Amino acid sequence: MEYGSAPNPGLGPSPGQRCEILVVGAGPIGIETAVALQADGRDVLVVDQGNVGATISRTFPPQTRFFSSPERIALAGEPMPVLSQERVTGEEYLAYLRSVVSKHQLPIWAYQKVTAVAGELGQFRVTLTDRSGSTATVECGSIVLATGGTDRSRRLGVPGEDLPLVATGLGDPHRFFGRRILVVGGRNSAAESALRLYRVGADVTISYRHPKLNDRVKYWIRPEVETLMIEGEIQRQMPTIVQEIRTDTVALLNLESHTTVDIPVDDVLLQIGFEQDTTILTLSGVQLDASHHPIVDEETMATSVPGIFVVGTARAGTQNDFGVFIESCHRDAAAVVAQLSGRKPPPILPPRIRPEQ
Repeated sequence: MEYGSAPNPGLGPSPGQRCEILVVGAGPIGIETAVALQADGRDVLVVDQGNVGATISRTFPPQTRFFSSPERIALAGEPMPVLSQERVTGEEYLAYLRSVVSKHQLPIWAYQKVTAVAGELGQFRVTLTDRSGSTATVECGSIVLATGGTDRSRRLGVPGEDLPLVATGLGDPHRFFGRRILVVGGRNSAAESALRLYRVGADVTISYRHPKLNDRVKYWIRPEVETLMIEGEIQRQMPTIVQEIRTDTVALLNLESHTTVDIPVDDVLLQIGFEQDTTILTLSGVQLDASHHPIVDEETMATSVPGIFVVGTARAGTQNDFGVFIESCHRDAAAVVAQLSGRKPPPILPPRIRPEQ
């Protein structure tokens, strides 16, 4: 197969479009992998069912700061200047991603969902469907899946979960001013959401299945939330699980006393994590393990399908206790380039320590 030059960003699919390597996912590691492949002389095209950094823009409330420091989430050797010398916000990181894409002139087709994958190494055919339902086919030699692991919010599986008062994203906390809100969860998102809701004047209660907040909550967030719970400024319902959500109350089961209490609410915010959507992995024929995680060679990022690679947090599937982050995936791009070029992949380095205190 002969490959033509990939299109300019934003032009969208054209009939019979070809590229050497199709990168699916325009998040940080998808972008970093595309830059590395392009630097190696490869004809690359990036597609995403959203836009650049879509997961960050979808899941990060305004002004949320990363746990990782800037130098650990910088990409492709491009420095990330930070005016405050602090951890960057989601907005700052999205601006950084845009700058990397623009500097390297990465061809990116946004709002293109992969709906079919056929063919084999050297002759893959990938069907893309845009938001209007129009389809186009891209022919490529290899595919790199950088689709992440936070495609959809987890569900409780209880009555009332689909009522209008239930939200899965914080968004702008101001909308909850003066409201009685139950935050369900006890990890980073739940703790930070509870703190921000308290600060905009919401009446906040936290329900979590364990007796205390998770130990890996950001170390600058956890002490404040714990202090507010001790002082009674944030109400604490732990360890409890949600049994039923009603229009004005939530039934919580206490796991120690085995009694049920009804909490009056105006809103419910579920902050119980995310799940990976394995549809594209299945469409591609990638073998999954018993937990529905992609089976990936950690040395080369290769999957069970020759010519298809999985990079970034996508290779960890749905993470119950996050162990794979942007900062731990920088090697992935170099590994794919080495495998495609017949070179020895870079060594697997031990994980860097993340501060807990």
